[in-house]
Amino acid sequence: MPIEAITPNATEAALIRAVQAGDTAAFEPLVDTHLDSLRAFIALKLPVAHLVDELAHETFVFAFRNLSGFTAGTSFRAWLRAIAANLIRAELQRYAREQQNQFNYARARELERSLMTGPGASESAEVEHLRDCVAGLPPHLQELVELKYTQDQPIETIATKLTRSENAVWQALFRLRAQLKLCVEDKLGRTA
Repeated sequence: MPIEAITPNATEAALIRAVQAGDTAAFEPLVDTHLDSLRAFIALKLPVAHLVDELAHETFVFAFRNLSGFTAGTSFRAWLRAIAANLIRAELQRYAREQQNQFNYARARELERSLMTGPGASESAEVEHLRDCVAGLPPHLQELVELKYTQDQPIETIATKLTRSENAVWQALFRLRAQLKLCVEDKLGRTA
């Protein structure tokens, strides 16, 4: 086949077949071709800088290990995005579990502290600052805090109530927690 007749898709398919045949070096051009678009896809879904690179890496590792199940000639980019989407979903679920565990621990510690100090005891500076930070949020974000952390509603219920996707709610909570953390740290820094 003359060089001019080789299309990018034919070249990609040839590289995939080469990797499937055992030529591991043929995977590098596939990574080079798809890395930027995959990183952009991940960054749009999960805008956390260190996770973008980590999930892109994990996507390519998974793709390399499972390339035998891929059909050369089909959309490799779409396959990579599907893998990345599954990894993003798993990361969001892991993060949500971690945040819920931290929240439950903090709630138990606060209850324990209030039981030990009795009614009317002053709150810790962190809790006081957190309340101030939440009070300074726009009403729609205060509602999100109320639904998730006061009413302990599941993400599916919150998404339905707010007519948003579950992924959008996860991302909003992720950003909101980071924003509140910075706000509390800022207030603590000013009072120190």
